[in-house]
Amino acid sequence: MNEGKQKKKLYNQEAISVLKEKYGFKENYIAKSIRGDRTGIIPSQIKKEYEQLENAAKKAVAEKAQQQLKA
Repeated sequence: MNEGKQKKKLYNQEAISVLKEKYGFKENYIAKSIRGDRTGIIPSQIKKEYEQLENAAKKAVAEKAQQQLKA
């Protein structure tokens, strides 16, 4: 029925806030850069830095989860 609708991807809001503060762009532009709707040098940097922040966040959560399981 709803074949035309796509599931909306939620982004890490902490990472978005960091990038927003660093580059001075609105959240919408940063999200479009991450998604690939914007092209160029700055959007590529934003996407790369977002991925680094996202990976660091996932790693921190995984480490904390391991600590909790050991306790």
